Amino acid sequence: MGVVVFVCFKVDRKSVFKVDKVIDGDTIVLENGEVVRYIGINAPETNEKNNDCFAQEAFNANKELVEGKEVKLKKDVSEMDKYGRLLRYVWVNDIFVNEYLVRQGYALSAEYSPDVKYAEQFNDFENQAKEENLGLWSLCQINGVICSINAYDCSDFETQKQAQEIYELCGGPDNDIHKLDSDGDRIACEILP
Repeated sequence: MGVVVFVCFKVDRKSVFKVDKVIDGDTIVLENGEVVRYIGINAPETNEKNNDCFAQEAFNANKELVEGKEVKLKKDVSEMDKYGRLLRYVWVNDIFVNEYLVRQGYALSAEYSPDVKYAEQFNDFENQAKEENLGLWSLCQINGVICSINAYDCSDFETQKQAQEIYELCGGPDNDIHKLDSDGDRIACEILP
């Protein structure tokens, strides 16, 4: 007679928390009061200073996904950001929330070292959302460029000329949303060839 082995998978309760409220498209508050910022993504912001294109839609999508539900949290390398928020990847049931928001066009892929475990995957899903014209990619562009959300940095361009064109298209010094002109001299990404 053979031996029967039962394998039980135990849920680590330390990583499962109930979401008390949603702050925006990439930030939540847990029932224990901890604030969690999703790793690897950046959703449009709505606050007193900014009212980014597609911010309300991103907030609504995140709220529908997680508010009042139990979520599983996993960290990458960093524990917290400079604002004291926990940095985590978030799952609700079988949905990887960070990925879902990028894939559906509610958020942009945002790579912040050293927390880059899913960076390549998020970039791929962002490109797919762009190609399919989903979410913010359908409503927040001028000639194929996003000018209402900080979507680019100098590393996104091969030459200074390319960066300068985007800087000027988005409004130059009057709307340097991407912070391409760090020294305020009206020349974008001077470090590029």
